Amino acid sequence: MNRDVNVALGRLGPVSAKLEAEVRHKVQRHGVVVWLDADDQYADFVNALVTARASGELNYDVRAFRGSYLRLLLGLEGVASGADRAQVLLHLPGFNDESVKQTPLYELHAAGTRFQKALKTLVTESAAGRVHPDQIAAFVEQPGLSLAGADAWLSAQLSRVAGGLGTQLDAMEPSAVLDGLLSSTDFWVAGIADAEEQAVILERLAAWTGLPSDWCATMVPAATVTAPDVAFAVASWALCVEYVDDLRRPPVSPLLRDAVALPRPVKDTCRALAQHLRGRHITFYRRTADETEALLGEEVRDAKAEDLGKVDTFRFEEDKVLKAALAALEAGAWAPALEWSGPRVDAKPGFVSFWLQEDPSRRSAWQLVRAAATLGASIAAAGPRLSTKPEVAGGSLGSLEAAVDIYVQRGAAVDEAHRQLEQQRVTLLYPQVPEFETLRARLDQLRGAWLAWADAWAVDFNALCKSQGFLPGSALQQRTLFEDVVRPMTQETGPTVYFVVDALRFEMGVELFRELQRGPDTTGTTMLLKARLCELPSVTEVGMNVLAPVAQNGRLQPKLDDTPKVLGFQAGEFRVTNPETRRRAMNDRVGGDTCPWLTLAEVQSRDSASLKLAVARAKLVVVHSQEIDAAGEKGIGPTVFDTALRQLRAAWRLLRDAGVRRFVFTSDHGFLMLDDGARAPLRHGRKIDPQRRHVFSNVAADDTGKVRVALADLGYDGVSEHVIFPETTAPFDRGNRSTTFVHGGNSLQERVIPVLTVVHRVAPGGTTLEYRVQATQLDDVAGMFCIEVRVVVAAQDVLDFGGPKELDLALRSLEGEDVQVELCQTRGKARIAGGAVQASVGERFELFFRLTGPDPARVRLELHHPGAVADVEPYVLPERFSVVGTRPPSKRPPPPETPSGETRLAASDSATAVPKLQLGTGWLDDFEGGIRQVFEHLAAHGTVTEQEATLMLGGARPFRRFAREFDVLAKKAPFGVHITEVAGVKRYVREGTR
Repeated sequence: MNRDVNVALGRLGPVSAKLEAEVRHKVQRHGVVVWLDADDQYADFVNALVTARASGELNYDVRAFRGSYLRLLLGLEGVASGADRAQVLLHLPGFNDESVKQTPLYELHAAGTRFQKALKTLVTESAAGRVHPDQIAAFVEQPGLSLAGADAWLSAQLSRVAGGLGTQLDAMEPSAVLDGLLSSTDFWVAGIADAEEQAVILERLAAWTGLPSDWCATMVPAATVTAPDVAFAVASWALCVEYVDDLRRPPVSPLLRDAVALPRPVKDTCRALAQHLRGRHITFYRRTADETEALLGEEVRDAKAEDLGKVDTFRFEEDKVLKAALAALEAGAWAPALEWSGPRVDAKPGFVSFWLQEDPSRRSAWQLVRAAATLGASIAAAGPRLSTKPEVAGGSLGSLEAAVDIYVQRGAAVDEAHRQLEQQRVTLLYPQVPEFETLRARLDQLRGAWLAWADAWAVDFNALCKSQGFLPGSALQQRTLFEDVVRPMTQETGPTVYFVVDALRFEMGVELFRELQRGPDTTGTTMLLKARLCELPSVTEVGMNVLAPVAQNGRLQPKLDDTPKVLGFQAGEFRVTNPETRRRAMNDRVGGDTCPWLTLAEVQSRDSASLKLAVARAKLVVVHSQEIDAAGEKGIGPTVFDTALRQLRAAWRLLRDAGVRRFVFTSDHGFLMLDDGARAPLRHGRKIDPQRRHVFSNVAADDTGKVRVALADLGYDGVSEHVIFPETTAPFDRGNRSTTFVHGGNSLQERVIPVLTVVHRVAPGGTTLEYRVQATQLDDVAGMFCIEVRVVVAAQDVLDFGGPKELDLALRSLEGEDVQVELCQTRGKARIAGGAVQASVGERFELFFRLTGPDPARVRLELHHPGAVADVEPYVLPERFSVVGTRPPSKRPPPPETPSGETRLAASDSATAVPKLQLGTGWLDDFEGGIRQVFEHLAAHGTVTEQEATLMLGGARPFRRFAREFDVLAKKAPFGVHITEVAGVKRYVREGTR
């Protein structure tokens, strides 16, 4: 411990002691400190420091100018000598930044660190939190202010409240005092019956927070004031101070004017109290904020989003900013919408919004705002036209290669933002979301903006294809990909895995590329992403077959049926038309004892040992994924796209752990995401003639709004037909069939495909730690299910050194393949990304989600680790969760009524009331004895009376226990159960039962 701290400071007054501590800190941090004392107010203080240094009480040197420059300079010569850095305070009374330049001391001033301290500021900072700000302000404005006088004044103020309760309060933090007031358990706050104690408490609170003398009366106009009342008044003032300190303009409410000039330590105390209340007293904070806001009518009326800072103290702040962000979206002002939404979505340091934490649906609104603003900004950055000069249609484009490069650099980001907005719209846009109607209108507006942009780029691209040809050079052709990329990799030792992914468009390949780069254990890994153009038409039967080696001298020999429709391509002596013939063509070309053809699901279902065995003797392993295209065709693409990308990452990781070091990811074609009904489809002959985005024709005739190319010009041999595409992104009219997910045309979104190569030069590392998941169901929030989750190390006696800090978790239904889990929000140390929850190991968080499916049902859910980063034991939630049915209900005649007016369930009704989920009987294993009998009866007959249940359970006492636990038990059933009473008879009724 420094001797100067014990001795020198012991003789200083409270203001001087703070000054010395500040000076000492400055010197210890910077070495040479030059104190410019322009008003010569601190000479006596510095002289005292010089004396203390001479007697050995200070651990830094003190030198002062006292009229002789030469004497001072000579005295400083020995100070800087030696190996250690000099620590010296140089006091220059009467000098400021300008006057010191004219003296021999300027070089010292320039080399050292400047220190200045106005006496008023020093007194204010010293007394802040110890004396009421009004008293401080009155004292520092008195004439003849001096350091000695300030020491005497502050000492007198502190001695006045010393001893007894005052001393006890001085030893406490303001937040602890506030906690005591709210609990009313300590002796000095029990009802605040003692007037003297009440005065001491209020005085201390007022000194800490700057509480105005009339604030308590304003907030609590009651004759008898209790401890919680005082806590409410103090908390209310602290919130006001935080609001004013965060405000970017002076407050307009007269109630807030006293908060403007408070000392910084007092403002910091108030802000700390507000933060403490948000974390420890949530209900109290909400009530205090809302009641205080009700008194700030002028602020609520006049506040603008631009005025507000990083802390949403009051509810109206969050409302104002959200409305402003929606207005910015309407005006196309993407920058402010991104600025407001960014910290609310990402929870950046320094930003605080209690109202987002309280209401997950509000955070959903902000996620949608950011997604919309991101799309708008991406469109603006890409430009309105496909061109090196975006303002010119088709300008400066001389080749398909140039068009692809522009799309890769600018256009793909637009389509990624559009896809992510549509994905979040499905998950997050529900009527419970604040500003639902306005937000939906803004999202519709952005849909229209994307469509206009995509149409303009499609027109330019088709014009370029008409002038330069639809088939690019060999380096961009899909038909040469196998020979150029895949086959050379198979010539190396060990297997190469070839991912052929149906409908993985380029921007999704970009996202996959980024996620693989972020993955664990990528040391010594080379990843390269390039683009190619798929063959035309951009459909699976063309693109997927061309991913096999079917080209001969750069030409293709297609096989067409009578429709006409491409069935496949000739490859030597046989025709490639399906997975087996593709595998055969690939194996013939690269050799090897085997050429396994695995689905994505098969890879994920195997362990490392099984995969090692499967790839052991192969040069090429093909992984076929249809998840993206299948989901798009079913109309559920936006809810599945992220999941499919996550599954690809997991399959890569599993194969990597199985010893594979070379990978190629590519696609057969891309797709368009359209707003069904946003515009009339394009007519072409009979509605049965065209496919959604192309039509074959025997006639070389052109038509307005369409482009045509001969199949021979696409390098197809033995065919004379032509293929016609819409000039824009519009689909052809085929009747009432949905056109939200389409491909087959000649837009960049459909044709540009990724070619992602991954080469690992070193074997993968790994962890032997095992993890498990803990989860508990909480109350629903804003129409969303909520569970509390935590990932922990399975063995309690094992330390998690070197293990992953975050792990992916996913939620899936164990019953019903068509049940979709929509992950909506997280609260706590977790976030949703890539269709999964990235959870911090060991930290609790809340997960909000919804379930949708064709039919209503109640299903069991499982939390599992979708990747292969660690060994995580899945966890099956004991409760069942309701699925919102999306299929229109069938119309059935009303059931007959009994003479008493009671509706009776017919046997046929009982059967049809059960959800179209194959229940089986396995779910009954969750129940025992009479309880199992009751639920089995409900499943079979739809209803059971109290008397029947009592008999099944074995008496009145077991029934009473059943009734108490009914809510918990009912959650385990695959159907909903509610209680009704008809004619005095209590019944348990299965939902869907009349």
